[in-house]
Amino acid sequence: MATPEELARLVQEDHTDEIGALEEALLAGVLAGLAAKFEQLTGKALVAWTAAFGSPDALATPGVALNRLLATVRAAVRRLTGNLGSRARTALLDALAPVASVAARQAVEFVREASGRTFRPPLTRIPEALRARATVMADAVDERVRRSLTTLRAKTVRRWSDVLTGIGIARGAAATVEQHVATTINETVNEILQVAIRTVGAMRLWIAEADACVTCSAYSGLVVDIGSGYPGGLSWDPNQRVAGALAVQSPPLHPRCRCRVLAWSARWETEEVPLPLVLQRQARSNIAHGRARPSESRSARVRAAAELLRSGTDLPPDVRAAARRAVRNRRFAAA
Repeated sequence: MATPEELARLVQEDHTDEIGALEEALLAGVLAGLAAKFEQLTGKALVAWTAAFGSPDALATPGVALNRLLATVRAAVRRLTGNLGSRARTALLDALAPVASVAARQAVEFVREASGRTFRPPLTRIPEALRARATVMADAVDERVRRSLTTLRAKTVRRWSDVLTGIGIARGAAATVEQHVATTINETVNEILQVAIRTVGAMRLWIAEADACVTCSAYSGLVVDIGSGYPGGLSWDPNQRVAGALAVQSPPLHPRCRCRVLAWSARWETEEVPLPLVLQRQARSNIAHGRARPSESRSARVRAAAELLRSGTDLPPDVRAAARRAVRNRRFAAA
């Protein structure tokens, strides 16, 4: 059987990376080169604006030149986005079954490495609610494109910044696809893992990413009964806590969250420091050293470090010292 540290690496690295590769392949097929193409469109539109009106700061003069410029940009937006919504929907629906199959295999592998026990992979039926997310994504993409085309009309455009806004709205369709794909895939993974937990008849262990955000870090290592939810509203950042929040049944907690809930039993704890405690210690160390998602603000991470010190948790000297430095300096050494 694997050690707790090996189990953590198995889930946080090997298993997460395997699902991440499926997600990246899907997005590469749907969004191939789209960001670069929008960059090119922006550059060409800026050149055209400057040629028509003298400089990027010049106000547009209503007339043929403006109408022609905007018609060209709208045509380019239509060409670049094309049937992006429907293509992304089809790609996501096609990916759910392979993702579920991989998640089922990973659930079996984790239990085998944690306990030596084997069991048949769980059924991989995809709930209709998850399949419906693909349609929600497609509708959101189409709505973005419509808003972009509406913005790029002569009656609303007077400055170059107006054109840039219209292009930006369309460009954001790619981020919409990325967010929906990531969230739906991880929801699918956790749906299958929940089935595996019921099959094993074990408790539920929350495993956050190795560099989880300050909110997910508050859940990492928590174990609850199979029929119970996790406490709602937790976070190491006091500003992100939600008093009286409903129980959380499963990740993801936020877009692009890659936390997982896996089967766990106290009978599998053969080491002095069991996996749940290893995960909790890892999360506290990450909070103290400022290791978190790139999208998180430094102030949120500093508040989390201060809360870690106030919590009264027994911390290793190096972790406590790192948190104190961060709170004192209002920054982290690597931030």
